[in-house]
Amino acid sequence: MSFVISNKHRIHYHLSGERGPWLILYPPFILDNEAWDMSGYVQLLERDFRLMLIDPLGQGRSDSPEDPSCYTMESRVQNVLNVMQEVQMDYAHFFGVGLGGQVGFQMAVDAPNKVRSLITAAAHPYPRLDEIKTLEEGLDQLRSGNIEIYLQQWRSEEHLSLEQQDQILKGNPISHSIGLEACCRWKGVADHLESINISSLLFTCTSEPSFLSVREAGRRLRYGRYVILPKIVYSHGLWSTETIVEPMLEFIRKLRN
Repeated sequence: MSFVISNKHRIHYHLSGERGPWLILYPPFILDNEAWDMSGYVQLLERDFRLMLIDPLGQGRSDSPEDPSCYTMESRVQNVLNVMQEVQMDYAHFFGVGLGGQVGFQMAVDAPNKVRSLITAAAHPYPRLDEIKTLEEGLDQLRSGNIEIYLQQWRSEEHLSLEQQDQILKGNPISHSIGLEACCRWKGVADHLESINISSLLFTCTSEPSFLSVREAGRRLRYGRYVILPKIVYSHGLWSTETIVEPMLEFIRKLRN
């Protein structure tokens, strides 16, 4: 196992692939980096990329401190940069889902020279006002210490494997609640969108609560575009590779030509 000490805490990461440009895969809230392998992303992407898969703080094998200051988007970006420094990575393509997408947007503002392109799903660069009510309900479940109820309420069991559910149930509900609250309270980077010069690809779906926000962000980004998927299909907690990988590869190939 590989770890980096970042902000006095251990961040777990895994490398895969032996050639091609670097691609960072950052998972959504509560999942660990093994979800990328379970859902088939690693098998499809390691042919063309050197992959870095990160366990966000509070998730997977990374440490789970109970200090809210550790879970800000700025702190999460610094964790990514510290892992990049450890593996001697100058810059990389960045693909984030949910929380991972938020981190990607923040990284595009805080460390734009480290990001070759930004790809997101289930994420936008605005405060999550359109989802705050339902997110608060999830926070109440986690604060009560009952992760199982949280998973049941948010229908996570429908697209998580039994192994994933078991791993999540072993996690720290306090650190999970702090991490989710930081996602809810993130102020976003809306004021910086027009100044972001990174090619960006935003995946969304009309049935997604944040559809309008994603579409607006795709239009405002100077080098941004958005892809509207017909529906969201989950595999081990991530959006299915069948809907994401091919347009993502096409997008990156055009950047390299």
